[in-house]
Amino acid sequence: MTGYWWSERIGSGYTHGYEIELLFEQRTPFQNMVIFENAQWGKGLILDGIVQVTQGDEFIYHEMMVHVPVLGCENPIRSVLIIGGADGGILREVQRYRQIERIVQVELDRDVLVGCRKYLPEISGNWKDPRLELVIGDGAEYVKRAAEASERFDLIILDSTDPIGPAIVLFEPPFHRNLASCLSKTGVIVRQSGLPVTMPRVMPFIRRRFLDVLPEVKTYLAPMPTYGGEIAFVTASRKEAGDISEPRSDYAGRYYNPEIHRAAFCLPTWWQKLIEDFRDDGQVPIETKTYF
Repeated sequence: MTGYWWSERIGSGYTHGYEIELLFEQRTPFQNMVIFENAQWGKGLILDGIVQVTQGDEFIYHEMMVHVPVLGCENPIRSVLIIGGADGGILREVQRYRQIERIVQVELDRDVLVGCRKYLPEISGNWKDPRLELVIGDGAEYVKRAAEASERFDLIILDSTDPIGPAIVLFEPPFHRNLASCLSKTGVIVRQSGLPVTMPRVMPFIRRRFLDVLPEVKTYLAPMPTYGGEIAFVTASRKEAGDISEPRSDYAGRYYNPEIHRAAFCLPTWWQKLIEDFRDDGQVPIETKTYF
């Protein structure tokens, strides 16, 4: 493969790089989109200079974000709301469950959807699934309207970008209050919560936001090499959802299995210290600096 070297700054004085062949680039109304190919990781998506997904390890992220909450709930998941997820990987994993009757996906940027469908179809689920309602629009506004209309979902998945640019509203208190209002009594919310090694305030900040509106909040992890380390996921629910950390099926994917499910909730000591020491100043954390 011929191309040029591209690097992403992911910490204080730290970058990682890819030799890429540029497949497509576009400035959308919301962000800069790059779709590339790399000899190690296959095709991938970059938004505003941050790698969002690559073929090489996307299955880890998408399987862990979907199967942990679905198989951790005591009651069957029937309805799902996905915020973000333009590459379609979350949709793909959700669609594996026949008992799910309704899927709503809200994506802000139509151009990213179009680009991913054209250049990354290998990642995507079935956009023609009759259970799917695809909404092009603001996720925060959709959740607000759904809360006002007393809509309820058994699973809400927040596959958003990091807390920069148009995604900042998804980290504010009103959004979390509306999320809680949209959650069924036995349902669960899950959101990607950054890499603690380079974004040390994001995961404990999200935990604090959820604890303000829901009583049961848990953190689990997964390795994501193309992101630069272990990524955090945070779940939030009411007590009726049961113990999310306990799998209720022997399902196995490419990465996910019941043993991985349980082990993912075993947090490193320094993650536990981040949670214990966190002091909420009310500001959305947008820094990327190393904890060590």
